[in-house]
Amino acid sequence: MGVGQAIWRSKGISATLGGRIEGIPQRDLIGGSDGFRIPGYWVSVDPGVSIARGRNLFAFTVPVAVKRHVSYAIADKRTNSPYGGNRTLADYQITVSYSRRF
Repeated sequence: MGVGQAIWRSKGISATLGGRIEGIPQRDLIGGSDGFRIPGYWVSVDPGVSIARGRNLFAFTVPVAVKRHVSYAIADKRTNSPYGGNRTLADYQITVSYSRRF
């Protein structure tokens, strides 16, 4: 979810700001992972820039994590690992995307 504002209309350049909530569940909905995954969620603030040229749209965003939570994995519980839940998630990511209207 977010907002965008044209900052240089003649060049098709807009600034965007959004929020993201992403996560990984402990278990697969379909199939099996046997619990080998890093479950958790993270909340990010997502500033970016987009450029529209005709039917093309280029976007560049850098979501920055403001909250992260990692749960114990099933494999950690099964093995009584003292390091369970002790994982790291990225502080930020760089996302570049391209869209074309038909």
